[in-house]
Amino acid sequence: MLTPILFVPLGAALLCLFVPSRRAMAALGVLAFAITLGLGIALVHEVLARGVVREWHEFLSADALSAWMVLLISVVSLATSLYAGRYFQRDLAAGAVTPGRMREFFVLTPLFGAGMFLVVLANNLGVMWAAVEATALSSVLLVALYNRRNSLEAAWKYVILGSLGLALALLGTVFVYAAACKSFPDSLPSFNWSYLMSVAHQLDPHQLKLAFVFALVGYGTKAGFAPLHTWLPDAHSEAPSPTSAMLSGVSLKIALYALLRFHILTTACLDGSPDAGFSRHLLMGFGLFSMLLAPPFILVQKNLKRMLAYSSLEHMGLICTGIALNTPLAIFGALLHMGYHALTKPVLFFAAGNIHQTFHSLEFRVIGPGVGKILPVTVLLMGMAALAAVGLPPFGLFFSELTIVSGGIAAHQITVSVIIVVALLLSFCGILQQLTRILLGARKPGDPPTDARRMDGVPAMALLLGSLLLFSVWVPAPLLDLMHRAAAIIGGKP
Repeated sequence: MLTPILFVPLGAALLCLFVPSRRAMAALGVLAFAITLGLGIALVHEVLARGVVREWHEFLSADALSAWMVLLISVVSLATSLYAGRYFQRDLAAGAVTPGRMREFFVLTPLFGAGMFLVVLANNLGVMWAAVEATALSSVLLVALYNRRNSLEAAWKYVILGSLGLALALLGTVFVYAAACKSFPDSLPSFNWSYLMSVAHQLDPHQLKLAFVFALVGYGTKAGFAPLHTWLPDAHSEAPSPTSAMLSGVSLKIALYALLRFHILTTACLDGSPDAGFSRHLLMGFGLFSMLLAPPFILVQKNLKRMLAYSSLEHMGLICTGIALNTPLAIFGALLHMGYHALTKPVLFFAAGNIHQTFHSLEFRVIGPGVGKILPVTVLLMGMAALAAVGLPPFGLFFSELTIVSGGIAAHQITVSVIIVVALLLSFCGILQQLTRILLGARKPGDPPTDARRMDGVPAMALLLGSLLLFSVWVPAPLLDLMHRAAAIIGGKP
C-alpha cells in the first residue's frame, strides 16, 4: 500500500515528459493524486486496524501521524492539479509561459508530491532528510518557473536559505546517529526512527539536545518559522499560484512533520529528567514569535500573495505553539488546525491567481476596489476562505483555534493563551482590512477591459471549501480516531 503512494505520482511525472497536450498532462496529475487520495483513505483504515504499516523491511513505515499527512498532501495536490489546467491555459494565451515551461510544471509538481510522500513514509531519518531536500529542489524550480528577474531572485533566496537550513538539519541528523553509536559502541545501530524510539532512554541526552537545536533551526527554516521565514513571502509572491497553494497548504507542514520526529525522539530520551521540556520550550518560543511577527507585516503589505504568505506564518506559529503546550487537547487542536488550514489556504491562492491573471498585477493599488463586480464567483469563494482563515464560525479553524486555547488554559498556560488570542485578533483585523480594500466597493471609472473568466478555478476551490464546510460540522469517526492517535504519538503516549 505504501509503495504505490510513492510510485503513482512518479509515474505521472514520467508520462508528462512524453504526452503531447496540456489537457493530457493536467489529467495525469488529477488522476495520480486522486489515486493517492484513495490509497491514503485505505491507509487510514489499515493504520487504525494494525497500528503501524511497514514495507520494504521497515524502510517505509506509516503510523497515525504519517497517514494524516498523506491525506493532507493528497487532497491539496489533487485540488492543485484541478486548478492548474485552466490556469496555464490562460498563461499560455497571455504569453506568460512557454509550452516548455508549462510542461516543466506538470513534470515537477508530481515529483514535488512524491517527495513529500517520501518524507512522511520514510522510516530512516537520513532518507527523510534526503526527501525534504528533494522537495526543496523541485519546488525551487517551480518558484522560478516564470523566469522573470523577481522570480529568479525569489528562487535564489529560497535556495540559499533552504540549503543553509537543510545543511543544519543534516548536522542534527548526524548528531542523532552519533548519539546512537555512542550508546551502542559494539555495533552500528539502525537509523530507523522506530528503532531509535525503542532505545530512546539509552541515547546520549546531551547529543540529542544538540541534534534537536540543529533540526529546529534547519527544518524550522523550511517550515517558515520566524525569524527564518524571509524566503517565504518572496517565494509565494513569485511562484505560480498552484505552486503557492502547495507550498502553503502542505510543504510547510512537511518540514514541521520532520521536526516533530526529532521532537518526539528528544522528549522520549529526556522523559523523567529535569530537561524533559527542552524541545517544547524551544518550539513554544519559535511558535509565539512567528504568531506575533506576522500581524504587523500583514497590515503593511502592498502585494496580495505576500500578505497571504504572512498569514501562513501566523498559522504555522499557532500549530507549533499548540504542539508545544503538550496537552492532549492542544495537540489535537494543532493537528485539526493543520488539516483545516490545508483546506483553506489553497483557495485563497487560487483566487489570487484568478485576480492576478485578470488584472495582471498582485499590487493592491493596481487591483483597486470592486473586484467583486468583475469576478463575483471568485470573490465569493475567496471571501468564504478568508472568513475561515481568520477563524470565524462556522468554519473549522474557529474550532481548532478554540481547542488550542482551551488546551493552553487546561495546562495553566494563561499568559501563552492570552498571547495566542491577541495574535489571532491582530491577524483577523489585518487580513480583513487588506481584503476589503480590493474585494468590496465600486470599480474606478475608466478601468481597462479585463480578461475575467467567472468560473475559472471553481471546481478546485469548491472541492476544498466543500470539504472544509463538511468536516467543520462533521468529522468521521475513523478520521477522529486517527487524529487522536497521532496526537498521542506527538505527546509521547502512543
